[in-house]
Amino acid sequence: MEGQKGTGLAGRIPFYYGWLMVPVAVIAQAVTGVGQTYGVSVFNPSLLDSLGISLTALSGTYMVGTLLASLPQSFIGSLMDRFGIKKTMIGVVSLLGGACIFFAQVNSLGTLLLGFFLLRLLGQGGLSLLSGNIAAMWFREKLGTVTGFISSGFSISMAIIPAFFLYLINLQGWRTAYTWLGYLVWLIMLPMLLFIFKNNPKEIGQELDGGAVEKTDIPGQQGNSLYSFTPNEARKTPAYWIMMINSALWAMIITAVFFNLLSIFGSLGISPGVAAATYTTYAAASLVTQLLLGPAADKGSLQFMLLACMALLAAGVAVLTFSVTPVLAHSYAVLIGVSTGLISLVGGTLFARYFGQANLGKLRGGVLTAQVAGSSLGPFITGVIYDLTGSFQISLWIFVAILVPAALISLKATQPPIPVSNSSKG
Repeated sequence: MEGQKGTGLAGRIPFYYGWLMVPVAVIAQAVTGVGQTYGVSVFNPSLLDSLGISLTALSGTYMVGTLLASLPQSFIGSLMDRFGIKKTMIGVVSLLGGACIFFAQVNSLGTLLLGFFLLRLLGQGGLSLLSGNIAAMWFREKLGTVTGFISSGFSISMAIIPAFFLYLINLQGWRTAYTWLGYLVWLIMLPMLLFIFKNNPKEIGQELDGGAVEKTDIPGQQGNSLYSFTPNEARKTPAYWIMMINSALWAMIITAVFFNLLSIFGSLGISPGVAAATYTTYAAASLVTQLLLGPAADKGSLQFMLLACMALLAAGVAVLTFSVTPVLAHSYAVLIGVSTGLISLVGGTLFARYFGQANLGKLRGGVLTAQVAGSSLGPFITGVIYDLTGSFQISLWIFVAILVPAALISLKATQPPIPVSNSSKG
């Protein structure tokens, strides 16, 4: 087929070049761990001891740094739309490695705030955004399936990275550990980006999905190829705002739960060992969901997957409030793990399927701004309620009450029609 022709490495491999982008994206998702809460939090005891600060000061600085890091995400997305994923990701990766090395030198609340800002901006934010958009640039018919594979990088990272980071800390101390992580970010990512990565199939004379399908008859998928919404057009649709609000709520609640998980379980009589083991259960449930339900995101109605995501998160938080046995503790982890798998599938496919590729970076960047901002507020809200009431259950039930209407409104996140004034362009 003509769509399979290519030059250089693309011309020598016997399969569609897009499949080579999948492991690059998976690895990039895993590398975001240097700026994710599950990775950074491993260093909390070392930071408290080394800087001589209180937990309140540490968590407050983390909240402010994360909140500030949420603001430029739409700008990073617009850079992707203008210059392509490759150049933008090379810049983000280069800065992320430097941010890790800088973080190893923090010695005050001011430098700690800057360090948190850079790690969250570039790791949790920029690299997650860019790697999450790779699938939509190469696939249409199998977008959901490929998104499931790529999203698995996050789950694998969460299962492995905390233990790896702790090993590095015990080996050489926390400052040397973060310095090494900076070098590893460069060593792992830059060669792949410089020598393997391509922005899209047209760069090498190929077509979406390898040119096997020129046009799709699957409802809801035409947006990825026939018409791209402008940011203003997308913002006029219910689906855009529902996805933004639900993503922010999901991030707020998940982060609040994880930040306080050991304390929550401790108040219920669950040992730290069992509490820590639930992270593995959570990661496994998320991974299985991403791999098994990816095909459903190819052809299924995304609003129902979003409904299930929010409903299962509500159920998981509800179960957490009375998880007084290990079985219940792991049940909570399974429920929110499946919810996490679903949100990654919907987030990775909805914008391309509904709104097209041309402004994908800016659109997803705007949603990621809300998501990162939500993640900064969750632990703070839970902490304030706990200080006022002495209970975690109150904030958890408030979260459940918020999630129920959020789940129901998800049914309105349907495929938007092409704007009437532009329908002739489709």
